[in-house]
Amino acid sequence: VITVGMFDGVHLGHLSVLSKVVEISRRENIPAVVVTFTNHPSLYFNKESNYLSLSTFVEKAQIMEELGIDILIALPFDQFMASLTAEQFAKNILISLLRVKHIVFGYDNHFGQNREGSIEYIDNHFPLINTHRINETYIENEVVSSSLIKQYLSKGNVVQVNKLLGYSFNLSGLVVKGDQLGRTIGFPTANMQINDRGKLIPAHGVYVTQNTVRGEMYFGMTNIGIRPTVSNSHEQRIETHLFSFELEIYGDEIKVEFIQKLRNEIKFESFPALVKQLKQDQIDAKKYLAQIHITS
Repeated sequence: VITVGMFDGVHLGHLSVLSKVVEISRRENIPAVVVTFTNHPSLYFNKESNYLSLSTFVEKAQIMEELGIDILIALPFDQFMASLTAEQFAKNILISLLRVKHIVFGYDNHFGQNREGSIEYIDNHFPLINTHRINETYIENEVVSSSLIKQYLSKGNVVQVNKLLGYSFNLSGLVVKGDQLGRTIGFPTANMQINDRGKLIPAHGVYVTQNTVRGEMYFGMTNIGIRPTVSNSHEQRIETHLFSFELEIYGDEIKVEFIQKLRNEIKFESFPALVKQLKQDQIDAKKYLAQIHITS
């Protein structure tokens, strides 16, 4: 039993499709298979595309494994793949290679040249394959989609992003040395070099975050931006101040999960004004964490 798609972000809409694949797999005692691509088709058709993803390939694979997918097949979207008709894809890949008995379609799921492959196409041309259609998933009257999540992320609305994903949006990477300016003012930060440059970064600003270092979880606040008060370089930095934390972690992996945006990035008129705001940010972050703890 298979489904085909990019599954960028593996959000709640994808979850309903993948859950159906696993359900049929367990009932029929056959492997649950996802066919996906190592690169987004838009990057193949437009080399200048600035397409950024919600999840890395490794992150997608980990979530799918946790959901019960047995086999993940990742195909390069290249000239050969782009030239395959729906009939060739169905005959050569679905039937000859995979011996598919069931195929699960999301509400906007297609394959093959010109998106010709659809649930109706399979029903009409390959009646021995059982088809299953999964309807749209709605959250607060909006259809869950990767593009909608990206819109919210580009505005910094991580609360809504997390509702649509079904988990906290996160970034991972190595802690590298920065200017070490934060430690001189009582706000040491872990400067993160993200693992995948192809992943979308939330809007510039200060966020409440939950962070994992060396297997332990710490709350903190993360600044994404160009630090206009202290730098003119316009280089984007992702810096996290961990609450109640004093270890040296250069070279360690850090995972930053976004909980709530506190404010936009601001250029302050002076360094003391920045320090004053950072102190207020910490108060606001801890107040927010206390509130959600009480209500959860």
